[in-house]
Amino acid sequence: MKTDQPKVATAAVAKDRLLPKLTLKFFSLPRLTAILWIALTLFGILSYTTLLRREGFPSVQIPIAVINGAYFVNDPAKVDADVVQPISKIASQQAAVSRVSAQSRDNFYTVTIQYKEGTDGQRATNAIKAALQEDGQLPANVTPSYGAPYFGATGGDLEKIDVAISFYAKNERSTTTELVANAQQFADELEQSNLSNVASVTIKNPIQQVTNPRTGQLASIEQSFDRFGTREGSETNFYKSVLVTVAAKDTVDVIELDQQVREASERLIGQNKYSGYNADISASFAPAIIDDISELQKVLLEGLIAVLVVGSIVIAIRASFITVLSMVTVILMTISLLYLIGYTLNVITLFGLILGLSLIVDDTIIMVEAIEAARRKSKTAREAISIATRKVSRAMVAATTTAALCFLPLALVGGILGSFIRAIPVTIIASLFISLLVALIFIPFFSRFLLLTRKQFDKQLNTRANAKYEARMARLILSPMHWARTSRRRLVSVGLAAIFIAFGFIGAGIGLSQKVAFNIFPQTKDTNAIMVSVTFPAGTNLQSAQQLTQEAEAITARVLGSNFVEASYYANGSPQSASFQIELIPYGKRDVTSPQLVAAVKSALDAEFTSGEASVSQLDQGPPTTPFNIQIKGDDREASYRLAEDIKTYLASTTLERIDGTTARFTDINISSRDQVIRSDGTQIVQLSSGFSANDTTTLVTLAQTAIKDEFNNDRLQQYGLAAEAVGFDLGQESENQDSFKTLAITFPLLLVAIYLLLLLEFRSLLQPLLIFMAIPFSIFGLMLGLYLTDNAISFFASLGFFALIGLSIKNTILLTDFANQSRAAGLSAVDAAAAAVQERFRPLVATSLTAIVSLIPLAITSPFWQGLAVVLIFGLASSTILVLLVFPYFYLGVEYLRVHVSRRQGLLWTLGTLAAAGLVGYATNPGVGLLIFLISLLTLVVWALLQKPRYASS
Repeated sequence: MKTDQPKVATAAVAKDRLLPKLTLKFFSLPRLTAILWIALTLFGILSYTTLLRREGFPSVQIPIAVINGAYFVNDPAKVDADVVQPISKIASQQAAVSRVSAQSRDNFYTVTIQYKEGTDGQRATNAIKAALQEDGQLPANVTPSYGAPYFGATGGDLEKIDVAISFYAKNERSTTTELVANAQQFADELEQSNLSNVASVTIKNPIQQVTNPRTGQLASIEQSFDRFGTREGSETNFYKSVLVTVAAKDTVDVIELDQQVREASERLIGQNKYSGYNADISASFAPAIIDDISELQKVLLEGLIAVLVVGSIVIAIRASFITVLSMVTVILMTISLLYLIGYTLNVITLFGLILGLSLIVDDTIIMVEAIEAARRKSKTAREAISIATRKVSRAMVAATTTAALCFLPLALVGGILGSFIRAIPVTIIASLFISLLVALIFIPFFSRFLLLTRKQFDKQLNTRANAKYEARMARLILSPMHWARTSRRRLVSVGLAAIFIAFGFIGAGIGLSQKVAFNIFPQTKDTNAIMVSVTFPAGTNLQSAQQLTQEAEAITARVLGSNFVEASYYANGSPQSASFQIELIPYGKRDVTSPQLVAAVKSALDAEFTSGEASVSQLDQGPPTTPFNIQIKGDDREASYRLAEDIKTYLASTTLERIDGTTARFTDINISSRDQVIRSDGTQIVQLSSGFSANDTTTLVTLAQTAIKDEFNNDRLQQYGLAAEAVGFDLGQESENQDSFKTLAITFPLLLVAIYLLLLLEFRSLLQPLLIFMAIPFSIFGLMLGLYLTDNAISFFASLGFFALIGLSIKNTILLTDFANQSRAAGLSAVDAAAAAVQERFRPLVATSLTAIVSLIPLAITSPFWQGLAVVLIFGLASSTILVLLVFPYFYLGVEYLRVHVSRRQGLLWTLGTLAAAGLVGYATNPGVGLLIFLISLLTLVVWALLQKPRYASS
């Protein structure tokens, strides 16, 4: 009989002893290890409390340049012809430009230039400025302003805004000129206060000085307006305001900045000269960062309590204390590393730390449990450490490296989204390898004083009360295997039953996936901010627009009542539209959710606000969202507007049907005003914007595009005298989100290949890595069931949970397979080795999974933002763990049967033949797929040729 398992090679044994030697070296030097641990812990505490700078979001280079300004002609068509078209022409000739869009109003214009990924937005802005100055074709009285978007405290803006202050007059009779003058004086005094964290203080002046081209004289034009709302007692009041913006110096802590600006602002506004005025901070990153840090500390505390409770029950009280101490050490060391590599403590790194909590518990519990188990079989502490390290270190390295690989695809995501999230894989991968080092170096050191004292060895070791229950559970799980071990027919029967059960659950998970919505960035179930946007009828002037917004404010304030905290327009009010962001009281203190409040405000505005179009949405963390925009291209504006009206009528009566039969409708359908001229890449367009009645935006956007293309096809467009390509779509951030999500889908197969090759090198087997992969489909049923039951979508955050889940679940099968291999090398049969693996690894496997699940439950219950990710991990890990314990041993037996009865050469030829055939099929349908599969086959052949001998012998 041919076998794939000759005796252990001498080189392999030597390599296997490397990690035990490292562990024993530090264990033998307790003073040095203690000094190292104290130093690293203190540096971590110092980094977290003092050194690590807090900021809202990581600094990101946005490849966009914006040009805007005034041209006093009271004619949008002339603004378009004299200013926008020359700018657009020059801009389109610049290097790396991917798109140029523009808007022209009566006296104002905005040109937005989007560059290809990787372009520095500020450098591109300087280049276009120089090109326009050299061209000299703009009218002499036109002086454009140039800027690059900055994700500041108020959202995307053309200037650096780290803190926004709403300066407002409580006396409504105060004129805009008076308000601006006092706001400017306030800003000047604030800037002159010599605040150490402040670089500059300016105001968003709604009045602009422009030159009249007919008279050549300066004229003042009020081009925008701002209002600030606040809850005063039992009433909500809105006031005319001017936005004062604060830009911080580089490398400033936003919490310190907020405190400094807040104190200075309160001191200034208390002076008599500002009597009748007030100044409130209406936007700052500090409150969100403080909340995120508080949530991190809360999650960490809950996780540590879960480790204490579960560890005390499943392992031992002393062992659970070691695990808690180790997890704290890992977190502090990870924070130290973030500081050393130049990262900050922001929304993204906090996200990575919270997600990493569920991953680092594995290495710590595995090592602690191994030492606790080895103590019962050893006479000395050193012997216990040696036995434990030899047993689990190799598998821990493979499992940790595999888990780290799972997050590499996130580092490959491009665009603005990729730049934002890159800190997540860095943070998690760092915490994983640090947890491995802590497990190998510091856990044995902690065990010296808590688990391996002389008293612990001298006293009678009583069997834990729950040990007999664990043994019973393991025996119950293995009872079919013990029943069938003496009969090949019985083994085949239980093996087929295991396959049926496994694939039954996998099939059920795939079926459930059809009922789960797909939305890359779904609406959070509850949040603390909403936004009301109002679009005014054509011909509305600025004064009328302000009066109309007051109507919308009154309706909104009445509906929200005591849930209202404050609101600001952030100086975006114009004759065309205005929107105000409303801060709500925290969701933990409300009985009503933000979606319910959005629906209530929307219903009231639809019924009572008849002077314009109003839409309501909630503000979530994550990339900015944009409406579904339809663009009608053509120089014949009348034909474009006729088509736009017909499309609006069609959308209002159209129902979108999903694959599962459920439906959604279009909402908030608006057509761009005739008072402005809009261009995209030099072509004049009319734009329709629309929302949806449901939250699965990604799915509905795809359905909407298909429906509109089918209804308004080429023949239909010819009736309007428009070209076949007249109707296009601008999905804004949703388009980039879809491209980023596709990157994850493309890199996922490459991730599996990388993990397969890693496991191939580790286990020296073609089949066993595929066996270990079974943990991934085992989790599908649980994660889909969890998303379905909790009404969460398949989303970007759910995909983060899935990548984490791959690492967690594969660790279980790696440990089982590695221990079974060790048993096989010791001379046990395949059945006995599989049974021994389950009995030996039952406790740590259950302990790590149960601890991760319990620690995530509070997060899933209390935090709407984290719920989808937590649900994926909780249900997916539960599903994978149960199926790994129940059916994985039988898959292991099947693989061992093939390894015994099929030679290496036959197995290799079969594998490569299968891959080659798949490659031919792939090439016939998709050349890229065929090439990828061919390269995988070639790489597998090369790696296999380099392998020497397997790690363990057969029985």
